[in-house]
Parts: sequence; structure tokens; C-alpha cells
Amino acid sequence: MKWWFSDYDGTINIHHNDEIETKDLRFIKKWIETGNKFAIATGKMHHEIAPVLAMNKIPYDYMICNNGAIAYGKDQGILYHTPILMSSRAAIMDKLKVLQTKYILGYCTLDARKDYSYVPTPEIDDDPFFANAPKCNNLDEGAKDILNNPDLNLIYVYLSLKDVEKVKDFLQDIPGCKVVRTHKNVLEVMDASVSKAHGIKEIQKIHKFKIDDVIASGDGKNDIEMLQITAKAFTMTNHQKNVDKYANEVIDNVCEIQKFLE
Repeated sequence: MKWWFSDYDGTINIHHNDEIETKDLRFIKKWIETGNKFAIATGKMHHEIAPVLAMNKIPYDYMICNNGAIAYGKDQGILYHTPILMSSRAAIMDKLKVLQTKYILGYCTLDARKDYSYVPTPEIDDDPFFANAPKCNNLDEGAKDILNNPDLNLIYVYLSLKDVEKVKDFLQDIPGCKVVRTHKNVLEVMDASVSKAHGIKEIQKIHKFKIDDVIASGDGKNDIEMLQITAKAFTMTNHQKNVDKYANEVIDNVCEIQKFLE
């Protein structure tokens, strides 16, 4: 039995249009039918990705969501959850107070995406990809959640391209956390242990499979740790800069994986 963990946007959904090419869907179905396991590993939340998979009739066994902060088994519910440490919360709030008048900020508690602050930002406001980005200020309630909610697992910063590196540097020193660029206009703060690779390791604890039996596919920087730990790693032709350095092969479609496993 082999285990395949794959990113969704830009990998399964290669055109970022929430559709899957027929040949890729056929490969996924055959993969599962022959006794292997298939898991989606995504930055999306469960309630965002599950309907899309259902709409496209994409089968799966497991779903790693929120970039590895939480995972679900099909018909099993939550398998694990890794929230941001309480000891990190005050430092996070100190940072957000500096950023809240300049950038769009949001946060996630378990499977709920919530607004924290809104500042008009054309690069975000005019892009339909960011339809779920915060649209209003929620500073008081948001601060209470961020400081006290045990299920807080992600902080989001939506910003113009020109400010990304500056803000990333500003967020780097939060104790117990790391900051990851998950999109050209998005930074995410999460527990230092969290990644899609973390999700694989947590599922491995449950099912005891060997890492040599794992393959991974992804196109983004938030896929790098997942690609690094797997025996066979695949990235897409339209990958983000330098992701190919962590992959064994570069492919146009995930169905091409088959020829490298024969």
C-alpha cells in the first residue's frame, strides 16, 4: 500500500478554477481502487475544500487542512488539531496592534475563518480568489479570541506584494510560532511545528506506515516541507519559485506520477 498526499490548488486543481482534468480524476480513482490511500493537503479549511471535492467527485481518504494545523479522516471527523500555544498569544497581539491599521488581518479557530481588521487593499479587494478575506473590523472580539480561544490555529495577513517581505520579517520573532508565505499576497502565522509534513507525521502515528511508502505532490512554498520528507516528491511545471529544488520530478499533471512508479 502506498500513501499519496497532494496539494489541491495549483496541483490537483492546476488552473485554480476549482475543476479537475478528467485524466487526473481517473488517476486518483484508480489509485484508491487499487488499494492505496489518497489525502488532500491544503491551506483551505474543511468547510471550504469538502464541497469542492464533492462537486468534482474527487475521492479521498484523509484531508490535511489549514496548512497542517488540523486533519480529518473521511467519515471519521478530526484526527488531530495543533493550535497556537497560549504562551504565544500576547506576542501575537502586540504584532497585530501594529499591523491592524495598515493591513487586512484575519484568524482561524478550528474550522472557522474570522475577520480581525480591514483596510482597503486593491490587490486583495479586486481579486476573486480572495472572496473570503476579511471585509470589516472586529478588533475587540478578535482580540479576545486570539488571546483566549483554545482553538486558534492560524493568523492571516493579506497584503500588497510590495510589503510582503517587510511584514514577514516583522513577524518572524513570535515565540513558538513561524510565519509562512502561502500565496504571493498572504502570510500565515502558525504554531512552529505546523506544516503539511506535520500532518503526514500525525497520520503516520495512527496508521504506522513507512515514509518510504509515501509520495507527495505540490506547487507552492507551503508544500516544501511535505516534499522534503517523502520518498518521491513531485512538483508542477507552474510551481512557485525554487519549489522544484525539493522535488524528484516536475510534471504537468498529477496523472504523470504513474509512470515514475512503474
